[in-house]
Amino acid sequence: MVLGNRYTIERDIGRGGMAMVWLAADTQHGRKVAIKTLYPELAGAIGTDRFLREIRLTAELQHPGIVPILDSGLVDQDGVRVPWYAMPYLEGETLRSRLNRESQLPIDDALRITTAVGKALAAAHRRGIVHRDIKPENVFLSGDHVYVVDFGVAKAIAATDAERLTSTGLAIGTPTYMSPEQALAGTVDARSDQYSLATMLYEMLAGEPPFAGPNQSAVIARRLAEPARLLSTVRSTVPSSVERATLRALERTPADRFPSIDEYLAALSAPATTARVRPLLRRTILTVAGLVAVAIGGSALWSLTRRRPVDPEVLELYARGVRSYDRRTRDGAVEALSALSEAIRRDSSFAPAWNVLAKTYARAFQRGFKLPDVANDRLVPLAVAAVRHSLDIDDSNAEAWTTQGIVSHQIDPTDPETALRSIRRALELDSSIATTWHQYAIMNADKGDLTAAIDGWRRSVRIDPRYTQGLSFLALGHYWRGQYDSAAVWADSAVHVDPTYALAHQTSTLIEIERQRFDVAQARADAAVRLSEDIEAVHALANRALVKARAGNPHIASAELLGAEVTAARFAPLMAHTAVYLAEVHAARGDVDATLKALGMYGTQGDMHFQLHLRCSPTFAPVENDARFRALLRIPRPARGTHC
Repeated sequence: MVLGNRYTIERDIGRGGMAMVWLAADTQHGRKVAIKTLYPELAGAIGTDRFLREIRLTAELQHPGIVPILDSGLVDQDGVRVPWYAMPYLEGETLRSRLNRESQLPIDDALRITTAVGKALAAAHRRGIVHRDIKPENVFLSGDHVYVVDFGVAKAIAATDAERLTSTGLAIGTPTYMSPEQALAGTVDARSDQYSLATMLYEMLAGEPPFAGPNQSAVIARRLAEPARLLSTVRSTVPSSVERATLRALERTPADRFPSIDEYLAALSAPATTARVRPLLRRTILTVAGLVAVAIGGSALWSLTRRRPVDPEVLELYARGVRSYDRRTRDGAVEALSALSEAIRRDSSFAPAWNVLAKTYARAFQRGFKLPDVANDRLVPLAVAAVRHSLDIDDSNAEAWTTQGIVSHQIDPTDPETALRSIRRALELDSSIATTWHQYAIMNADKGDLTAAIDGWRRSVRIDPRYTQGLSFLALGHYWRGQYDSAAVWADSAVHVDPTYALAHQTSTLIEIERQRFDVAQARADAAVRLSEDIEAVHALANRALVKARAGNPHIASAELLGAEVTAARFAPLMAHTAVYLAEVHAARGDVDATLKALGMYGTQGDMHFQLHLRCSPTFAPVENDARFRALLRIPRPARGTHC
């Protein structure tokens, strides 16, 4: 293949996620060049005109550390006009190749490489260009010279509206090295390159990146929740000035990093000190904050900087309790109760432990979990006492106020406005917590304001695009409004973000039933059954029976429903959702008496969340004109053809 009438392609020398690199002969100048061509499918998505404009802009960069663009053009590949550009062919290796051999580089070499890359990036930043994909694969070592490559492609893609070109929906870049704001597909600037450069230096010194994990989601989650480990714990010879500067460049919030890469490089070369007290103290505080943030969000940084350090054993017990609570199962609740109680026994002034203990009791009550030596009627009083302890210690903790709202709703589920007052207080203290916006949405939906609810769920997923509960409930909000196509988009997002999240599959089941896509609904229902346990297994079985009933298989639906009812008998008294899901199957089968009997098994008919399902679920349409059903409603069900 010949490009531009002067470049003869000899062989491919590299493949990436977006482009191929070829070794070619420049017949006009008698030299070897490297030709990069975008894959045809990405060329179509990006648009060749914009790509070439970015190529020309990059070609204006004049810096010894930036591989220059020699030529560019278009070539036909598979019927698509694909952009390409030529650059000098360099002898040497990528930084990745060297790290694969040596793991940890000599400190002087690592700093030399970082400085060279940083200066090249600073030159690009002065021209308004952000690289967005700094990683060892894009740093080329040729003798003593260091080059940054891939400016043209990375910037061209960043400049388009097609930010999300992967099947996973995540922003383009390499998860291990991208900044938190880039990982969340937010707005990036030069400080994002600074973060990636610091990540690369960390790896050169420590032998591993600051954040790693078994998959892309795990890497991003750790980066968002934890501070990086001290370099000195991995390699004691790293100068303190290098450690301090690198940890600052790795801050999650861009405003907490250096204003520019030049300032980061200057800090790296500052005189080293022998004292590590300040950075150690600061990272200790951030480590505590990170453990808290893993469990209950950013506002849980509470007052750690204003009190004595927390015993590491207490922190470990607390973290164990949080992990157990997040499993959303009875066994998880039992383990959380044990770990959190022990953490409180050792340090009764540690407010976050009291808060998560309150949430554990509240969840056990909501889900009907049987906890050892704790009667069901004691769960809410215990939750009340625990959240009061947390607020008595620190009443500026937004997460504790959120928990207070949850518990208030359990005390009196007929009055969501009381719970909303606590949620509003939490938002006044910190409006950046996704879970608080979720609770705000729930309370508004319960009191009949679905518009405010959907807005709250939108805010929750805007704060955290990977917040599966928010995504699932945003789908439910549209489902209750009869907007099934929009609902499906959000439910699918929840499933893609976490394929193991049972609620996402249950939500998708309900939506696909209304879209008459019964095969898809069946698959999602089966997945939910496989993923669920305890009371959630009853709900999943009922949803699967609902699929059969709505698809015209009443006998199979009856058999599935019987299995759900038998399992539900283990969880007396019946919870609101359980009554609703069982009743929906009876309604779909046209059995009004059985529908009302199932609904009557829930003792608090005025529970406004129970009422929300009766009022807005399309599954109750077959019984909505029955006088006995209408008598159950505290807010009238909307007329057919109008949204809830």
